[in-house]
Amino acid sequence: MNIKQTFAVIKLNSRLQFADPTVQFIMILVPLIMAPFMLPSAKTQLIADGYIHANGADQVVPGLAILFSFFSIQLIIQMFFDETTWNTWNRQQISATSLTEIITGKAVVAYLIQIVQLSTVILISSLIFKFHINGNWYAFITTVVSFAATLTFFGIMLVSWSKSSAIALSLSNLLGILMAGLGGSLSPVNSFPHWARILAKIDPAYWGLLAIKKISLDHGNFNTISQNLIILWIMTIIFCLLSLFGFHSRPLKEGNN
Repeated sequence: MNIKQTFAVIKLNSRLQFADPTVQFIMILVPLIMAPFMLPSAKTQLIADGYIHANGADQVVPGLAILFSFFSIQLIIQMFFDETTWNTWNRQQISATSLTEIITGKAVVAYLIQIVQLSTVILISSLIFKFHINGNWYAFITTVVSFAATLTFFGIMLVSWSKSSAIALSLSNLLGILMAGLGGSLSPVNSFPHWARILAKIDPAYWGLLAIKKISLDHGNFNTISQNLIILWIMTIIFCLLSLFGFHSRPLKEGNN
């Protein structure tokens, strides 16, 4: 893989994404607007679970940050399918830039978008809603960057196996809401019925939010979240491999049948 060609893809897609950052701004703003309305009930739930000093932000802030990270998958999908709309995808295929370099460059930009969104929501919430990390900050940062990678390749996988942007966007919205909710973004998983708690364990949002809860509420460190990180990395590798297989087995084409 040519680093120079990959960097050129990163540079071009970064310019395209940040030329009009309206969607990124909305994905950061909306969870901050929603949070105050959810804090009282989250505080009550956490106190009932034994966290008597919780203010609700411990549940609401990471939950909403991850929920809207799923919605940001739309940006990843659009990044790829815009190429088909502009008739530039096939041109890139016959250029000096290989398919792997194109996918890698776009993946890096998509990953940075996820990192910026998650980090901004959490940092602003720390100031406004007093969201505190009681455990190890390095473990918390590692959890955020690991989950962002998992979500990035989940979005790319949807692109690689979808026949059109409409299908990919519909799947991202449907699965995003389902996975975020099942993972505990809107309410604690321990309040779910037994079957939902079992199903949640195949959801990356569950492992990401559980790790954050261990760190923010239970003074967690790398030792206490090691299982969570390993599972997130395994999921990331699976999504990555499925993405590569999808792109190589079928060309990306709007409305391809």
